[in-house]
Amino acid sequence: MLTISEDLKELYPAAKLGILIIKNVRNLHSNPKFNEIKASVQNELLNRYPNFNRKEFIKTEPVCFYRNYYKKFKKTYPVQLELESVVLKGKSIPNVSTLVEAMFTAELKNLLLTAGHDFDKINFPLKLSLADGSESFTGISHKEQTLAKNDMMLSDGTSIISSILNGPDYRTKISTDTKNALFYTYIPSGISDDAILSHLKDISNYVSIFSPDAKVDLLKIF
Repeated sequence: MLTISEDLKELYPAAKLGILIIKNVRNLHSNPKFNEIKASVQNELLNRYPNFNRKEFIKTEPVCFYRNYYKKFKKTYPVQLELESVVLKGKSIPNVSTLVEAMFTAELKNLLLTAGHDFDKINFPLKLSLADGSESFTGISHKEQTLAKNDMMLSDGTSIISSILNGPDYRTKISTDTKNALFYTYIPSGISDDAILSHLKDISNYVSIFSPDAKVDLLKIF
């Protein structure tokens, strides 16, 4: 199902990819019970960071591991910015689609970088490898994305489906017709297996709220 390139193992020896496949899902525009969970997580974040200080926050785990990765590319960890929009600006977790919101809510709660795709649009097997800087793919916003050298990227048998810096692609994106979903979290270094599994289980638990017939098909760390 997944291979990891030798050059990636050499450059990022502690890298991992946590994968969750959930089948028989529904992707709704909104769900009242799940909206309550989103509000609860938002309140939890406000209580967790009553006096948010970015300088101190970026030293904490797991954010520090992502910060170190993004810093090499002169970029800021986007999940950090998303969290700041909630705890500093009072923004709510948006209503986009329930599958995307389940991923995003868990991402904010656990601060682990996560991507989601329509499982049935993916041409398995997957390969986790390093970009050489010449690659490009159509991003989720339908714009061409050029990869940075040494960014971690995930490809299927057809093309690149995501990278850490560029996010997921357009071809395999989650849509209103998605019946089976693939979620995964990029781990550059430092984060325990328990934390990864707990994060992915949060996503599956959220999905079960609005898709009670959904079944976890795979939950595994590579």
